[in-house]
Amino acid sequence: MFLKAFTLFQLFILLLNYSWTIAQSPKDSSIIKLKAEVMKFSKDPSLKNAKWGICVITADSNKTVFALNDSMELTPASTMKAINTAAALSLLGKDYTFKTYLFYSGKIDSDGTLRGNIYIKGGGDPTLGSPRIDSMSDTPNLLQIWTTLIKEHGIKKIEGAIVGDADIFDDTIVPPSWVYGDLGNYYGAGASGLTFHENAFRIVVKSGKGYLDSSRIVQIDPPIPYISIKNKVYTSTYYAEPDMWVFGVPYDNSRLIRGSIPFNKIEYDMRASLPDPSYFCAYSLTKTLTDKGILVCDSATTYRVLKAKGETISGTITVFYSRQSPPLDTIIYYTDQHSINTYAEDILKILAYEKTGVGSNVNGVQLVRQFWKDKGVDLNGFVMKDGSGLSPDDKVSPRQLAEIMRAELKDTMFPVFYYALPVAGRSGTIEKIFKGTIAENNLHAKSGYMIGLRSYTGYVYNKKNKMLTFGIIVNNHTASADEMRTMLEKIMVKIAETEW
Repeated sequence: MFLKAFTLFQLFILLLNYSWTIAQSPKDSSIIKLKAEVMKFSKDPSLKNAKWGICVITADSNKTVFALNDSMELTPASTMKAINTAAALSLLGKDYTFKTYLFYSGKIDSDGTLRGNIYIKGGGDPTLGSPRIDSMSDTPNLLQIWTTLIKEHGIKKIEGAIVGDADIFDDTIVPPSWVYGDLGNYYGAGASGLTFHENAFRIVVKSGKGYLDSSRIVQIDPPIPYISIKNKVYTSTYYAEPDMWVFGVPYDNSRLIRGSIPFNKIEYDMRASLPDPSYFCAYSLTKTLTDKGILVCDSATTYRVLKAKGETISGTITVFYSRQSPPLDTIIYYTDQHSINTYAEDILKILAYEKTGVGSNVNGVQLVRQFWKDKGVDLNGFVMKDGSGLSPDDKVSPRQLAEIMRAELKDTMFPVFYYALPVAGRSGTIEKIFKGTIAENNLHAKSGYMIGLRSYTGYVYNKKNKMLTFGIIVNNHTASADEMRTMLEKIMVKIAETEW
C-alpha cells in the first residue's frame, strides 16, 4: 500500500512538472533567461555603489519586454550623440553641407599688392583640414589649394592680415558644464565656427631610461610655435600602462601635460585641443603664404579679436573660394561610428544657427529637446547640456533612450540614422564585441563610455525577427572598462535571444 501511494505521488509530480513545461512558452523562457542575466549582473561587486537601469521595448507596439530602474535619470555619456545626430538629420536633411569661404576686403593694385585682409569665413565644418573622410582634404593639401588660388588672383603681397572668422558660432568653444580636466585633451576640443584640423594637435613624448626619469617632447604635429607646453610626464616602470593627460582652456596658448609612461620606450602620442582653432587656421595660411614667397604684412588674427578692438569688415568684399563639406549623413556616420565629440558639437551648433540665426549650444539643445518632445517622447527629468555627452550634467533615463530610438523609426531619416550607428561585431565602437552571437551584424547601437560609466542604446532583431529598441546605462561602477563591456554584452545578447 505504501509503495503504491508513493508511486502515485511520484506520478503526480511528474505530471505537474510536465504540464508546467508545456505551459511555459519560448517567450517566457527567453525573458527568464534575460532576467537571470540581469540579476547576475546586479550582484556583481563592481555595482555595489552604482546606479544603473535597463529598458527594452518592442518597436512596433511600444510594449515593455524587460525593464529595471528604467525611469532613473543617469549620465548617458556618448549615447547622447544618438539623440543629437538623429534630430539633426531630420531637421537639416541628409544632404545638408557646411560651407567655408575665402574672401578679401579692399582692392588689388596693379603690382599685386592687396590693400586689405584675407578672411577665412568658417561655416562650422568639422571636417575642414581633416583627412578622416577624404585623405586629400588634410591640412597641407587644403593650405596649398588656398595658396594657389591667392596666387592665381595675382596677389603677391598682402598689406593687411589673414583673419580667421568663426563668427557663425558664439565664442564659447566648450559648454560650461564640461570638466576642466577634459578641456586640454583632443576629446574636449569643443566646437568652433572655424573648426580646423579637428581642433586638435599631436604631442609626441619620449620616456627616459629609468624609473622616475623625466620625459621629453620630441615632436609637435603640426608645429605650433606659439603654444607653450609644460612637460610634467615622468617615466614609470617598464610594464606600466601609459597614463597621460593634457590640461588647458580655450583661448589660452599654454598646455600642461602630466602623467607617466613606461621607461626606455621610443615614443608615445597624446592629442591635445587647440586653444583657438580659428587663429590656428589663420596662422597656418599665413605661414604657408610666407613660405611660398607671398608677403603678409600683419600678423595672423581672428575676427573675434578684431571685433573686440572695435574693427569690422569694411570696403569691397570679393569672395574667391567656397568649399562644401561632405554631406551631413556622411559626417554623422563618422560622428556615431567613431564617437567624435567635436563633430557632434559642431552639428548641434550648426543646427542652432540654421534654425535660429544664433549658433549657440543653448539654442541647439532647445531645438533637440523640442524635436523629441514633438515626437511624443516624455522628457520629464531629461537634461541635455551638450551634443556629445561629455558633460557629466547630462541626464537621460534608459526608457527615454529606448523611446527616442523607437520614435526615430517613424522619421523619414531613420534608414540614414540606422546605417550610421555602429554594427555589432562589424563596425565602429562595437566592432570587436558580439562575435559569434545572434547579435553580430544584427544589433545597431551607439555606445557611451567614461571612467566608471558605460551605456548603450539602439536596435536589435530578436529570434522572432521582431525589432526591439533598448537603453542601458550604468553609472559609478568600479569594474574595468573591458569587464563592464563584457557584462553588458552578455545582457544585450540575451535581449537578441528573446522570443517576444
